[in-house]
Amino acid sequence: MKLLLILCAFSVLAVPGYSASSGAGGAIQQTVDIIRFIKEVTQTILHSWSLIEKLPVAEVTAGAVIYEHQQRLLQQMEAVNGNIRRLEEQQALSTALTIETLLRKTRDQSSLLHRLAQLKSLMKLVDIRYSQLGDYEQHKDTLEPSTLLKFSLWSVDPAPDSLSSQLELLVTCLYGDDSLAIDSQNDHSLLSDLTASFEADPEQMCLGRQSPQQFAYHIFSTAAFTELKGYALMEYSYMVLRQLGRGNFTQELQLMREHHQRRLAEAQRVLHQVMSKSGRIYWRCDPGDQKQHVEEKTYSRVTRLLQGFVENEINLNEGQNCWGTCDDHHDSSPTGCYQPENELCGQQPPCKGRLYNCGFVESDMTICPASNDSVRRYEYISFGDGPTLGEKGDGECRAKAVEPSSWSYWLFWRCHYCFCLCDEPGPKSDRYFNLRDSVSDFGRNRIVTGVRFVKHHRVFHLQLQQGELLPRGAINISSLEWQPLEELNLTDSDLRDGYDYHTLSADSRALDLDEIVGNATHHVVTGVRFRVLNKHLNLEVRFTPFNFSTGLLVEPQTKSYWLGNTNAQRQKLIVKDGGLPTASELPSLPLSKTNQFMEFTSSSREKDAAQNTVPFVDVQEVVPQPPVPLVGLGIYHKGRPGYGGFFAPKVVTFDFSSNLFDSLN
Repeated sequence: MKLLLILCAFSVLAVPGYSASSGAGGAIQQTVDIIRFIKEVTQTILHSWSLIEKLPVAEVTAGAVIYEHQQRLLQQMEAVNGNIRRLEEQQALSTALTIETLLRKTRDQSSLLHRLAQLKSLMKLVDIRYSQLGDYEQHKDTLEPSTLLKFSLWSVDPAPDSLSSQLELLVTCLYGDDSLAIDSQNDHSLLSDLTASFEADPEQMCLGRQSPQQFAYHIFSTAAFTELKGYALMEYSYMVLRQLGRGNFTQELQLMREHHQRRLAEAQRVLHQVMSKSGRIYWRCDPGDQKQHVEEKTYSRVTRLLQGFVENEINLNEGQNCWGTCDDHHDSSPTGCYQPENELCGQQPPCKGRLYNCGFVESDMTICPASNDSVRRYEYISFGDGPTLGEKGDGECRAKAVEPSSWSYWLFWRCHYCFCLCDEPGPKSDRYFNLRDSVSDFGRNRIVTGVRFVKHHRVFHLQLQQGELLPRGAINISSLEWQPLEELNLTDSDLRDGYDYHTLSADSRALDLDEIVGNATHHVVTGVRFRVLNKHLNLEVRFTPFNFSTGLLVEPQTKSYWLGNTNAQRQKLIVKDGGLPTASELPSLPLSKTNQFMEFTSSSREKDAAQNTVPFVDVQEVVPQPPVPLVGLGIYHKGRPGYGGFFAPKVVTFDFSSNLFDSLN
């Protein structure tokens, strides 16, 4: 009778509903799943014990009976452990940052490293014992009866190196000593310190691909599974010992359960405290190696907007004379080619636009033209033994070099060559941004879970990843998809500049740098678009309210709204001597703040002969792992001093802490 009750208890402990959550993501859902799973295991065990508490201890009879009972217990325990492992595997798949990674990244912080090594050691001890149980499950048909007895006795041994002692040390190591915490807001737990280190170190965020708040949860989940494994081992061991007639263990069980509940409560308290003060912004780092930069895979470019161009001053004025200087031509249109057989203008494609900011360089130069299929005009420009504009490389010009020189005009004037910036729209100039709305399929309860820049048919788009929103902030992983891009073909007659798309130009090439967050707690991102505001490209984000308990969007057709930053008093962010961002040996870091703006401009004249337009555009996907609801989007500039950097999107993840414990009620 007693054995039957124990078997019934373990059959309930299998908790099949938890394995069904494998299709969902989101820190709230996952945290709730873990904590609820622990509580449900606890409650089910207590219920089963209450049924057998008053029964006498079974008498040990034939060894064959004991052996048979052990096999049946192991079979039921296998189902429980299977669910524990499945939940643990779900966390492992969504957690790119492991304890080993943390150890590598904190070697210069000796105190943090020591505490982290201690945490790893404690987890390892519990994992080893739990793995032994897995071995017993695998070989249950040939297991000796005495083996399980010895295993159970060790698991509940009250010695200093027992399971319960290891779990107590783990809680103290990760969450701190609650008895010493005078000010609960002044938290110096290992969880808090690790999260702060993660938030302060972009390299760790690059590896983790998640916001600091998500990171705190993943560290908690690792420890939570260790606690769950230890607790399940001790409960199971007491069940086995009682079934084998070794005692009732009433007081021991009560103390063990009280300690377990206290550890769980302390973990939840510190987790909530750390998550509530952790950052929620996630941005995408450069590839691990700068050599991994690949155009249209990690970055894209605006092309031939304010590009370096050499022209003789006689071709910069209607009178075709050389009475002024190069500096007189701040905004000019080429007027033709005065002497095509002798001048540079007869040997290079013309600038079919406007020329800005012209200036004298040298009287004699050597120009190495770029290949015809390149968006560059020149590979480099050199001045004898003097400086070189651009990268000369091995010194050999693959094309035929030209050597323009200043020449005399009549008797008193010299016609000098000027270095200008050419603004030339045309088939080699990709300078267009989509202005149409991009929205999630809110009719099917889809919300935005990620974003990336994409250049398609020479037009830059903000492409959205969407996923189905589930109860308590979870995302249905199987529903994730990138929305198809708008087919904006610039040759279509029905497309309108300023309405369907925006064309960058010398006087309208600024991008506002903002972080747009919803007006209320339970509002999530369901769309994005650009508009032109004061000649700036300005970001707008669409928000929709949702019911946290059900996961359903609330009247998305009528209650959604667009939100942007209309602040006209913005600070201009300027790139000085902007070399190619892909040439930087150091990874990019965020350099902008909200309420700033930055203009697309020419790359460095000295480093690149002003042949590129910077900043480049980062086209990597910005999707936190695991995907979560987003409550904000932004555009920012990242780079390093002396390089042009990148424009890139960033996301703001849902505030898990404000809803975590409400979800457990």
